[in-house]
Amino acid sequence: MNFIAIDFETANNNRSSICSVGIAMVENGKLLGTEHLYIKPAPNYYEAFNTALHGISDKDTKNAETFKQQWKYLKKYFHNKTIVAHNASFDCSALRFALDAAKLGYPDVDYHCTWRLAQEALSLSNHTLANVSKHFKIKLNHHNAESDAQAAALIALKLCDKYKASLLEQLSTCLGFKVGKIIGRSKTYRPFSKI
Repeated sequence: MNFIAIDFETANNNRSSICSVGIAMVENGKLLGTEHLYIKPAPNYYEAFNTALHGISDKDTKNAETFKQQWKYLKKYFHNKTIVAHNASFDCSALRFALDAAKLGYPDVDYHCTWRLAQEALSLSNHTLANVSKHFKIKLNHHNAESDAQAAALIALKLCDKYKASLLEQLSTCLGFKVGKIIGRSKTYRPFSKI
């Protein structure tokens, strides 16, 4: 089972304003490592609410490259890949808005949402990343993009183990979801949704 888990943090209420990205790489069902990058947001300003949430401000990103510049490096993680995120609708829309703002093409991506999967799989009071991580005893520094991405990857692996699924597609189908897709050539977006 190979996939990446992602998490984006934004600087303001514009979905294109990614200021931080965390990536966790999973190969053959094992977490191989994580990566974190700061990104100069577009538009380039911070709202107090966002900074209070994730602790990132202009001092962290003033010398960072823009999303367009960083995409030369980041796209290898996305094109023709399977991605996972906790609340994937937010992260996938942030990706699409950032690509649109930078006038870049979409990658071909299949994606799965650990938040939606956890809602079906686990009887918890709520299914926030913090609560699901606590349930699985996963260490989390919430709203740190790298830590959030790693937690999403580990949650996906734990859910696959619970349901004896060898692929994320099996897990999603078992829990009643169609795989979400972003298709680059036609700029098509199909949400991760119930069958």
